Amino acid sequence: MENYPIVPGRGLVTPYSTKLRQDYLDEQGYSTTHIAASGLLHSDIQNKIESYIGSVEIPIGLVGPLLHIEEDGKEWVYAGAATLEGALVASMNRGAKAASMSGGIATTFVHQKMSRCPMFIFNSTADAGTFYNWLPDKFEYIKKEAQKHSNHARLLSIEPVLADTVVHARFFYRTGDASGQNMTTTCTWHALLFIVSHFTTETGIAIKNYVIEGNGSSDKKVSSYSVENGRGVRVMAECYLKEAVIENVLRTTSQDIVNCFTPSVALANNDNMFSYNINVANTIAAIFAATGQDLGCVHESSVGMLHLEKTDDGLYISLVLPTLVVGTVGGGTSVPKQKEMLELMKCYGQGKLQRFAQLIAAFALSLEISTYAAIVSGAFAKAHEKLGRNKPVNWLTRTELNQSLVRGIMGSVHAEYASLNVSFVEKEMENGIITNLTSKTSNKLIGFFPFTATGPQHNLSLLIKSKASDQDIIKGLHSLAAAIEPALSDLIYAYRNHTEYYNCHLKELFIYEDLHNSGFCITPKYFGKKENVQREIYLLAMEYLQSDAMHLFNTENKPEMWRLEDVKKVIEAITKIHQHYYSGENQVPDHLIRRFDPSQLVPLYEKLIAIILKEEASSERSGQFKKLPGFLKDITQSIENSWPVCVIHNDFNPRNVGIRSNAEVCIYDWELAVKNIPHRDIVEFLAFVLVDRNDISVLKENLGLHADIWGKNLEDNEWLQGYVYGLKEFMICRMSFYKVSEILMKLKFPDRVMDNCFAMLSHIEAMIEANKRYE
Repeated sequence: MENYPIVPGRGLVTPYSTKLRQDYLDEQGYSTTHIAASGLLHSDIQNKIESYIGSVEIPIGLVGPLLHIEEDGKEWVYAGAATLEGALVASMNRGAKAASMSGGIATTFVHQKMSRCPMFIFNSTADAGTFYNWLPDKFEYIKKEAQKHSNHARLLSIEPVLADTVVHARFFYRTGDASGQNMTTTCTWHALLFIVSHFTTETGIAIKNYVIEGNGSSDKKVSSYSVENGRGVRVMAECYLKEAVIENVLRTTSQDIVNCFTPSVALANNDNMFSYNINVANTIAAIFAATGQDLGCVHESSVGMLHLEKTDDGLYISLVLPTLVVGTVGGGTSVPKQKEMLELMKCYGQGKLQRFAQLIAAFALSLEISTYAAIVSGAFAKAHEKLGRNKPVNWLTRTELNQSLVRGIMGSVHAEYASLNVSFVEKEMENGIITNLTSKTSNKLIGFFPFTATGPQHNLSLLIKSKASDQDIIKGLHSLAAAIEPALSDLIYAYRNHTEYYNCHLKELFIYEDLHNSGFCITPKYFGKKENVQREIYLLAMEYLQSDAMHLFNTENKPEMWRLEDVKKVIEAITKIHQHYYSGENQVPDHLIRRFDPSQLVPLYEKLIAIILKEEASSERSGQFKKLPGFLKDITQSIENSWPVCVIHNDFNPRNVGIRSNAEVCIYDWELAVKNIPHRDIVEFLAFVLVDRNDISVLKENLGLHADIWGKNLEDNEWLQGYVYGLKEFMICRMSFYKVSEILMKLKFPDRVMDNCFAMLSHIEAMIEANKRYE
């Protein structure tokens, strides 16, 4: 074809040739803007890529620690897993935790081989037969010739296969710490030339044709021959899982796993499935991508034989990887990031291949353990369950989040803002736990989007907060709970409309607007909102709080930073809001923000408490946690009282409360607001900021301030009982979620805050008893 397009710089990998190719694509109407933004140096990828135009990124998750049993002891090991498959790294880590808590995973390196299989074609079967008999006798000569061309390759054997007029010759090498495909190709090619020359000279028989590979090596393919005779590394991993760990970490039982495993293996055998495993390929692909391995070898390297047996105290489980094609030198292993990942595993360079293969097997077994347990327990299905309606919705797109949209939102609050110049800032924002959970189960545009709005009189740093709906959040919580216990995820969904998450997407928009219109300066400044129910769009334009303009900000794990005067300011500020919503003229409709009623959620809280009691059975806090069932009973009984009921923040802690540099209080993130007694906000905040839980005088001073503002005093036992109720409700209805979440993600504050709650409860109950004695 005369007009075949010519791409510039085809044979070059240089900055200039790369730019030529990018410009060429741009001229053809293709964009490489993101691909071109690569961190790779051309010098690092010379001879590893052709026609280079840029790179794509795969995020890497940290897997581990995993307790690896070695000949001379045990070691905590880690790996990087490159993947875009959500929950993969979490599952690998769960399996690693279960195996480690059971004593660790032992691995055995069996052998390493790499094969190449040239093909020789003859004019007759007699000539082929002569060659077939001649070849083994010349092995030592061929070996010497082949090994001239590598410092590391060692030819182990040549196994000829006769098929009519064709002879396939399987060359098996040991290739040191390289995977060996290129090495064996070079060595075999020179051996092949030696063979052709000497065979014809010695026998007078001409070889009609020959090729370096007749597909007999199963290179990048799966074959029974490779599995049985070896290609790559053969390695085994094994561990003994304890029953207690299977129940507490994997959320199932050894008997349930065995009951499912046996018939599923039978069907796999009946279907002629090649090897039995759950998802070895996920581990192989993730570690291969992270460490610069040949991705074309993922297929053959993912052959795995999973085996398990019931033991007296759990399960014995093993995994054999018979054809793991890996290297710790050569190929992509020396590219800086890939090298760094190998170094994380202590597997880079010479003498590390055996360790690398063993660790891959150990992490693959970790994933097998976790995934199969999830399947058996039902967690796998729950994590992938689609909840609610699946009707396509025309959700907001990133391109719609533009100057026109923002001007419309801001202009609805102040006309002068409708003409400001709006520019979005390319900056990653730290979203909260709930938003991050929701992002795993929703493709909506949710989170924070910073922008500037400027004009002759204004230079504003603002945020658009795009909110998830209450049902989106429930889906995220459902998915999280599924990894803990499927029954918990069912309960979260069943009682979703009674939780504080109900209407969360509407409540915060309402409160920001209402407080702004009522003249409060206690929240980040409000610049407007946009709601579109049909498209599920809920946007809030607000001040961008920056840490350098704050005295206290995001300090939920830094109680020592809170001075007594700061705490008092916060109590005064939130009480003003409570009293605003306690006023008859400011009552919020129940259909928007309703009274929180724990009695509607008893089965959910019972399940959370049961999980906590099981998790904490052997901890030093077990005695305290045994009080939780009684607390649940206390807060769900109908008790006559005169406590005020108003809109409260309901997530009132230093994650959502700050102090500006000018000493003003700033309260944000109102999505969990409910109608409840004001005591509930106060005790939550104090539980986070108390430094000395034994100092009853500080507690009395803060509670006394709160009571005074309401026209009460600490000699009023009914008022004090409000704090008791608030503490018990906070522990049952909020802290229980945090404690159970720690099964999957370690948080810094739950134990400290729970200890503070129990101490505060003890102090307040002592105050009540003292008041009774003086009556």
